Amino acid sequence: MTTITDQIYEEIADLLLQRIEETDFFNGSVEYDTDEFYSSLVCTLIVCRSADDGRILTLLPVWWEFHLNDREGEQDTDFDWNLLNARLEERF
Repeated sequence: MTTITDQIYEEIADLLLQRIEETDFFNGSVEYDTDEFYSSLVCTLIVCRSADDGRILTLLPVWWEFHLNDREGEQDTDFDWNLLNARLEERF
């Protein structure tokens, strides 16, 4: 099993927030690629925003899946949405 490091969660959080931008709903994917592996997070999210200033309050996942492939093919990982969400909430 491949361990998802803090750095990977940080990178995916940054990429996802760039894709969400000003939307209230997100259905798509973000890809994180290194020399060692290719990974993608495919998700559908409801983006809850403040009515006052439009800042993100929380992201509600409707559905998500995370894939990681290395030279040997797809690998099982310990990816955890809650750990990613913690990184996301630090940025709100």
